[in-house]
Amino acid sequence: MELNRATIHTNVDQGRVREPPPRLAPPRKPSSEAPGEAPGVTDVPDAKHAGRLALRRLIGDIDFRNASPRQMAETSMDLYVAGILPWEEYAMLAFQPELHPDYNRTIGALTGKKAEPDQARDFLAIWEERLQFDEKYNADQPRVIEGARRIVTLFRYADTSTDVIV
Repeated sequence: MELNRATIHTNVDQGRVREPPPRLAPPRKPSSEAPGEAPGVTDVPDAKHAGRLALRRLIGDIDFRNASPRQMAETSMDLYVAGILPWEEYAMLAFQPELHPDYNRTIGALTGKKAEPDQARDFLAIWEERLQFDEKYNADQPRVIEGARRIVTLFRYADTSTDVIV
């Protein structure tokens, strides 16, 4: 499954992107229009922004450059359920070692770092670094490389989703 801007737009246009689970759907702000009135022209996205708006509505206000491992695990599930990520990429993204209760006694003991599952970090940079590593040292595992590449593509796409329609 190739994940790029064209496939995201195609999935949105063809209705393949399902609604996000209710717990992550951001609350709608009260409209200044009377109930039952059609939304104003400025509320309707053009085709260029439809994919980004659907993705932004799905992931809420999460910033992949400033997210915690706990947020990443929750968001990866939402992306999988919505059909944005296939199982393999979901598994790669959802596994956050710091969420394991024995992290401090195992990995933390070896690295000298305590678990900080709520500490924000730049996941786009982390996955770009992982992609470079996989391309260099795991060249014989194309599925792993493609999975990391799709995650980086998704994060970059979401990172450029700062367009505001007013």
